[in-house]
Amino acid sequence: VTAQVKTLSFLAYLLRMFAEKLRPYRDAIPKAVISLLITCPNEVISIRRELLIATRHIVATDFRAGFVAHIDTFLQERVLVGQGRTCYESLRPLA
Repeated sequence: VTAQVKTLSFLAYLLRMFAEKLRPYRDAIPKAVISLLITCPNEVISIRRELLIATRHIVATDFRAGFVAHIDTFLQERVLVGQGRTCYESLRPLA
């Protein structure tokens, strides 16, 4: 999961410069983010924090339209923040 989150962070960086080249993957990116949020272990706060920051950077681009279809999933607190007590307390302000 860690390598996938690091790759998503790199993808968020690439979206700034090569948005047109990555446009065919506009619908796949939100699905991948949701999958990573669900599979990310509750004990690893740093990875979930990096995932939330990368998601925030992606949503700041034109790719935010792909996230609209999945807004109900993103609004579920257990998916966004996680189920652990530590995750809830430390990541809730970030989410």
